[in-house]
Amino acid sequence: MRALTLLFCIAIFANIAFPGSIEILPAIVSFDFVPPGFVFDMEKKAGVSIMIPNDNNVRLQYSIALSNAKNPGSLLPGYENFPDVSWCKIIPDTAIWVEANDTGRINLVFKIPEEPRYYNQYWELGVSVEAKQGLEVKSGGVSLGIIPSIMGSYLISTSAKEGINPIDKPTGIVPSAAWLKTDEAIKGKNLTFTIYNNDKIAHEYVIEPYTFPKFEWYDVRLAIQNLGDSKPGEDSWVKTAKGFLFFKSNKVRIESGKTAEWTVKVAIPNTKDVKEAPGWDLVVKVLPEGNKEHSGIFRIVIEK
Repeated sequence: MRALTLLFCIAIFANIAFPGSIEILPAIVSFDFVPPGFVFDMEKKAGVSIMIPNDNNVRLQYSIALSNAKNPGSLLPGYENFPDVSWCKIIPDTAIWVEANDTGRINLVFKIPEEPRYYNQYWELGVSVEAKQGLEVKSGGVSLGIIPSIMGSYLISTSAKEGINPIDKPTGIVPSAAWLKTDEAIKGKNLTFTIYNNDKIAHEYVIEPYTFPKFEWYDVRLAIQNLGDSKPGEDSWVKTAKGFLFFKSNKVRIESGKTAEWTVKVAIPNTKDVKEAPGWDLVVKVLPEGNKEHSGIFRIVIEK
């Protein structure tokens, strides 16, 4: 089982000319199924640092900050804000100097408390970088003085575990993920998870496959991250509705504080390209009233 995933992308500033740029690499990164109580060191476990390139012709000081206050509507389906930034540490410091046309490097270390409530979680942590000096940029022939900043999205999921309710998450999915071998998925497999309504009101949940975005001009998935070399699967490979013919439904109403079990069927094509792939990722969304805010996800990891 792969423990983490790294996906890199560069933020692009429209209509802004050098100098005056700021970047963070990776801008999107996913650390998957981290056990509570484990000290996660990005440099040691992922083999990379957070890089801050200074493409300007002057030495600059940058400040680094962590945040967990993103609007729920702008989070990915199934994700909530990271609970407590005090669990994290930036090394060597939250302010660094980077020489002109050089790259600064920092490390992220975090430890999630070893408590049952922190299993089956999906969180987003914001990592922002801001230049502490003003820079000049040109836009439309006009020179402007700005203090540029950029925010990276660091996605952290914790270990999937049966029977443990992630009580701080409004829509808890237990377990939060399941693993299959390719041969099992080709034969077809039913997978069952429990939906916990941890909200204060009743909800009607819509259960549906997640469709991974298709990007033709660059191979970065700006959405739920897939594991390692695995590929995003097709949403048609997961059947989420219950019942027969015209009586099929992919909805369930759950009262506050109650639960419901739901079963999905996974079946992938028996073709050469599917069988030879290193793996496939599928995701099922559990959406209160069809909305992604405070929703849940069930990840299906298919390994060769």
